[in-house]
Amino acid sequence: MNQKELNPDDCISLEEREHLLNGLHRYLIWVGEKVPEEVEINGENIKLHELIWRCIHNKELSEQEKDRLLELVTFLETKAKYDEEILLREDITKEEAKKLYNEIASFIRAIMDLKECEAGKIKLKDPSDDIKQKVDDARRWIGFLKNVGKKSSYD
Repeated sequence: MNQKELNPDDCISLEEREHLLNGLHRYLIWVGEKVPEEVEINGENIKLHELIWRCIHNKELSEQEKDRLLELVTFLETKAKYDEEILLREDITKEEAKKLYNEIASFIRAIMDLKECEAGKIKLKDPSDDIKQKVDDARRWIGFLKNVGKKSSYD
């Protein structure tokens, strides 16, 4: 990063570096991470968060839209790998390392969301589906309570 101004005490230690790198390869690292608002691709700002939101709210995506999503996934994967290489090899401060870690994790989150959008796995639920589910849950609960009441009465 900015090697001339680095104080050795501010640099990330080998243990801290390994801890962050291992953390990036944890299963479900992306859970709870926020999707970046924007990402710059070839000088153009892509509103990533908004793009994923629109994808979730659309019923169907065209093949062209799916291809664009996959191109974006490829770009984000490349960017995440580049950032990981910096985290692995560069002399950086703890603050810079944490910032890179969070950026990589947010890219992983965006990649997962974009892949699910492209595959059609992320869609908003129809509100009536929630109501049906609650009614079914209530019926099962009432049935369970009736059965428990019959089995536990020793009169």
